[in-house]
Amino acid sequence: MKNPGLQVLLLLILTGLLTALRIPTLEINDLERLYLKGKVRSVMEIKYAINNKSGKSGNNEIIYKKLTLFDENGYENEIRLYHDKAEYLISRFVPGLDGKPAEKNETLPDGTLNLNVNYHYNEKGFLSEAFYNWSENRITGEMCEQYDYYDDILQNEIFNRVEFQSDYRGYCTEEKFITSGGGISFIIASKYDFRGNRLESAYLKGNGMLSWMTKYKYDRYDNLIESRVFKSNRAVVESEYKYQFDDTGNWVTRKEKREVYVNILTAGINTADMLTERTIEYY
Repeated sequence: MKNPGLQVLLLLILTGLLTALRIPTLEINDLERLYLKGKVRSVMEIKYAINNKSGKSGNNEIIYKKLTLFDENGYENEIRLYHDKAEYLISRFVPGLDGKPAEKNETLPDGTLNLNVNYHYNEKGFLSEAFYNWSENRITGEMCEQYDYYDDILQNEIFNRVEFQSDYRGYCTEEKFITSGGGISFIIASKYDFRGNRLESAYLKGNGMLSWMTKYKYDRYDNLIESRVFKSNRAVVESEYKYQFDDTGNWVTRKEKREVYVNILTAGINTADMLTERTIEYY
């Protein structure tokens, strides 16, 4: 004899299981976004232009130096940028009730506020919008130093809002930088493979015209091994990467052998090979 109550209970359980299968529960934290393994507490990263054949960092020019601190949930809670061996920008994140960053306050070493950012998330928990409040004597920071099109970014009209689009997994596919007047300053668009590795990163002007594009290639362990930068449909920088790893599987040394095709399109780009060293601390 059938039990109606048991049938209803089984139906509810089955419905719950099907719903769980349809809705992704995994949220990408900052450690996963940066492909860092284990319970990372901090990363000190220094990038050098190699000025000697040995490749050692002793006498090389420091291009970029950053200390990132992570909380126990894998989100960034502090970033310190350095210039000429001294701190020049300090960012501290304020977490929301769900632990994800809700606000960022960027200050100069003397405590003067340079930038305040408020982050908004959509119903899936993905970053959807950020509002930027700049100081009058603002200093551009981390974002500009990451890209080969640094000079192009500096020439754009300052933005005060960013709109984000993400794929179904939460990887950001478009960042649209919007000015106070509602115009578009510039756009960064990205594509990813099924493992979450970024395959392309494109920089578009406010009018939608493509300026720069970088394409990436990875090994079977998701380590970047090749990149090619294009401008005006021409390859202008080609790089190959080699690594050394720590016991957790995070790379601590990365050597970038660069081929820069010197012409009017590559004016201002450093032609030297690069060496990046990371010191990683764990919880």
